[in-house]
Amino acid sequence: MGIYWALIRVFFLIGLFGFGGGYAIIALIRYFVTIQEKWLTSTQFIDVLAISQITPGPIAINSATFIGYKMAGVLGSAIATLASVFAPFILVFSSSYFFHKLNSDKFKRVLENLRPMTFALIISATYSIVSSSLLDFKSFIIFLISIFLSYINFGNIPLRLLLMAILGEILYFLRF
Repeated sequence: MGIYWALIRVFFLIGLFGFGGGYAIIALIRYFVTIQEKWLTSTQFIDVLAISQITPGPIAINSATFIGYKMAGVLGSAIATLASVFAPFILVFSSSYFFHKLNSDKFKRVLENLRPMTFALIISATYSIVSSSLLDFKSFIIFLISIFLSYINFGNIPLRLLLMAILGEILYFLRF
């Protein structure tokens, strides 16, 4: 029973404080899962992000589902998923009430003030992933090529991930 309550607590808090969408929430998920609870290593967390990115659906919910499954099977997966969406549901539901009852300009100003925090969360998540992922020169090459492919908007994200996985296998397997 302890792991189920831990999954509920962690993913409810992540959903409650995760402003800015899936990419902004990654740093928070990483903190809880790898540092506080120590359920995953940094490398395992990056693998979860990659799997969550290539599967359909929001990355935060996919991550919660995968981590819940890893920690407690199918029931853990369902619990983590529901806990991660319950807090945002309550926040959006109550926000919509206040949006219509209060002065909408003040409410919009509050939301505008949250944007810099969202940007900071995304930068924090990016830094934590990059610092854990760039282990050697080969990973740096893969990083640069993937940045370039994203910049020129080559294909879609799953295709880019597949190409970089193939490149990674070539570089590491053939020991270039």
